[in-house]
Amino acid sequence: KGFGVRKVGAPEAVDADTVFQLASVSKPLGATVVAAAVGKGAAEWTDPVVTVAPTFALSDPWVTRKVTLADLYSHRSGLPDHVLDNLEDLGATQLQIQQALRYVPLAPFRASYAYTNAGLTVAGEAVARSQGKTWQQLSQDLLYGPLGMTSTSSTLEGFLSRSNRAAGHVKRDGAYVAAYVRDPDAEQPAGGASSSVNDLATWLMLRLDEGRSGGEDVVDSAALLATTTPSM
Repeated sequence: KGFGVRKVGAPEAVDADTVFQLASVSKPLGATVVAAAVGKGAAEWTDPVVTVAPTFALSDPWVTRKVTLADLYSHRSGLPDHVLDNLEDLGATQLQIQQALRYVPLAPFRASYAYTNAGLTVAGEAVARSQGKTWQQLSQDLLYGPLGMTSTSSTLEGFLSRSNRAAGHVKRDGAYVAAYVRDPDAEQPAGGASSSVNDLATWLMLRLDEGRSGGEDVVDSAALLATTTPSM
């Protein structure tokens, strides 16, 4: 169901097909996309990121060679908490943020946990580029399309194209106002998705049925299990 209005001061009601920007719910959604790629043999969770993204580098050359897709999705690379989010806020591109990662001092590799949008984004984008696709194309081909998630996108353009969408709100002087439109394109795998309740319910049913939807295998169960297996 839906409750409330899509935008304060406007009459249009929220329903189960209203599209919201998902922020970090994009991470488990995107992890399902990577799991689908792993299940099709296009990647492995244990792949070093440099094998699919040769220009990627961290400040420690040894960690650069060893850090895997799973390391970045598990936030165990040694990158600091929310590193370089401020660059995104200032309007830096995804490439600029990735290049800046090589100057960041690292905590112990695989022995420390810190939540990083930039690190996880590198992993997701690396898988997409290894297939010659954008993150949106990979997500559409492996997840959104097969599940019929027609209201789901990983781009700001896709979100803004929906007539039935909810505005983001902030609190100002004790009241909520729709003052900003967040542009998360620089971190699409980590925070760029938008979707509806109905589409996300379809995705959750796939998760609960170990990668199956409508009786069909969409995501390999073993590859999907890795996304919910503790690894720190």
